[in-house]
Formats: sequence, structure tokens, C-alpha cells
Amino acid sequence: MSIVNTQYKSSFTKQEREECFAWFERHFDELPQTMKSIRSIRVTNLPATVRRMINVLRKRMNEGHTFNGEFSLLLLIRQHLIEEGAVADDSAVNT
Repeated sequence: MSIVNTQYKSSFTKQEREECFAWFERHFDELPQTMKSIRSIRVTNLPATVRRMINVLRKRMNEGHTFNGEFSLLLLIRQHLIEEGAVADDSAVNT
């Protein structure tokens, strides 16, 4: 399955960012160690990679930087994990 980045947009609200970060925090223990298939990208040590991405995004976005491309990549990772059945989609339940 090929994923197209339908997640990108020119700005994200703080609520959208925090909901995504919270979703990953709820599912850190379920993240596979390796993920592949986002346009042939292979991510090793996915939990640590996601944790680092969130830490950087939280800090830099709070400083006024947008990092919309990077944040949309995090959304793509979440979408891929849900579509592949690696992690359950509980985002609608916990919003």
C-alpha cells in the first residue's frame, strides 16, 4: 500500500498538534521497532525516532516555528500504523 501525503497543510492548530502527540504517547509501547512502506522509507527504532520528533516539534513549534512538513510526516506515520493494523485508531475516542 502506498501512502500519499494527504496530511500536509500550511498550518496546524495547537489542538491538532497536541492530539497527535497524545496519540503517540498513548501508543509508544505498541510501536513496532521498524516501519517501512512510506514511499520506501524505512524507519528503524521507530519509538525513539517518534519520541525525538515530538520533543523537537514541541519545542520548536512553541518558539513560533511551523515545521509543517515534519509534523505532517508524523501524521503519515500514525496513518500508516493504523492502516497496517500495527496500532489501533482510538483518536476519535480520546478527543
